[in-house]
Amino acid sequence: MDVQVKDDIRIIKFSGAILKVDSDEIEKELSKLTQSSVKKIILDLTKVHNICSTALGIFVATKRKLKPMNGDIKVIVVDEDLIQLFEITMLDKVFEIFPDLSAAMEGFQLDEEDSN
Repeated sequence: MDVQVKDDIRIIKFSGAILKVDSDEIEKELSKLTQSSVKKIILDLTKVHNICSTALGIFVATKRKLKPMNGDIKVIVVDEDLIQLFEITMLDKVFEIFPDLSAAMEGFQLDEEDSN
């Protein structure tokens, strides 16, 4: 897990499989971000081929924490199996899913334009 900052957006890059053993670290990192008033998070899953249900639950819980602060999480997914997982679990209705980083960044810009 690698965290980068671009403007006021935190980009969290994952790779490989996100397993239950990784969940505590992910939850700590996301909790730290939400407690430090970070409102915009991009989860970059372009190099991920498997996600456990625990991690998905953490992503949803973090999104819920951000909502009252007018924050959001955008997700980058390119793996067809992961896209299908998001669709089957209906998480594609919870998260905006983008094909690359620039599209996800643009998603936040569009949100700001809509709120003005």
